[in-house]
Amino acid sequence: MRVSVCIPATRPGSLGAAIQSICAQTWENWEVVVLGQGDAATEALLRAATTTGALGDRRVRYVHLARRGLSRARNAAFREAQGEVVSFLDDDCEADPAWLETIVAAFTAAPEIGLVGGAVAPNGAVGPLSSCPTITPAEAVYDPAATPRRPPQGWDWIGANFAIRRQVAEAVGAFDIHLGAGAEFPAGEDTDYKLRLEGLGVPMLTTPRSLVLHSAGTRSGRMALRSQRSYALGNGALAAKQTLAGDARGRRWLRDTRRGCLTGWLTGRRPHRLPVDLRRGLWFEFGYRRCLRNYDVDAAGLLRRRAGAGEARAQPDRADGGAHHVPLRP
Repeated sequence: MRVSVCIPATRPGSLGAAIQSICAQTWENWEVVVLGQGDAATEALLRAATTTGALGDRRVRYVHLARRGLSRARNAAFREAQGEVVSFLDDDCEADPAWLETIVAAFTAAPEIGLVGGAVAPNGAVGPLSSCPTITPAEAVYDPAATPRRPPQGWDWIGANFAIRRQVAEAVGAFDIHLGAGAEFPAGEDTDYKLRLEGLGVPMLTTPRSLVLHSAGTRSGRMALRSQRSYALGNGALAAKQTLAGDARGRRWLRDTRRGCLTGWLTGRRPHRLPVDLRRGLWFEFGYRRCLRNYDVDAAGLLRRRAGAGEARAQPDRADGGAHHVPLRP
């Protein structure tokens, strides 16, 4: 089984380590596709980091995208990948040496499984004024056809570590380009994809044995606040997308977020959390209202900006990233 490891990339400083972690895998039937984004100067740095990380391995190649956005990069990855399985690793993560072997074993043991999601561990302790997207899921299978909208306790996955069968990805379709880093609503694209997999009844496995380290993922100070804003804004928009699609979970998510941000500090008796929680709630509500006001959901289950809903940064609703290839020299 060949695995295409796709790395959307904007951070040259940590990209090389991500690539090197794939070169050190115990499973050897793989390719790496780096999907770079940014201006000419950033492209040059990303190309250099890719070459350094690959150490002459011809299984690593670089594709530069003319347009930015994490969802655009993932959509381009699906077109570029040649493996039976397409896996995703963030450019600030490093994979455990057995990562691909664990993924292949899971798909081989259970042909009905369409996706494998794993653990994302922090690089050391994360302080109270810092943030780092992490997850340690349960060893569990969620079969939406058997238990609709009721995943097992502890089951979950995030975009920094998941793998999907090619034919399943073709059935689900594109990531929503209006969600995710670099988009108007800079988060929620992986949760949206998860909901669409759920809607198709695709069985999904999560396992803590599929492990990556978020080695450069900790954000502190202003960067942590910016990260909080992005997640709240994106998740609020996703809740609105559910509402637009007629899914009652959207308004429930809005209601629960309001309540949690107003009263959550009482549960742990942490009054210092109130300003942070209020800020998160306001950005969530802003994302919800903005999406509800300016967007519809099309037949493919993707957000589509309404005619006349202007935005200075608005771009045509294309799922591609306008790729051009840059060969690597060993």
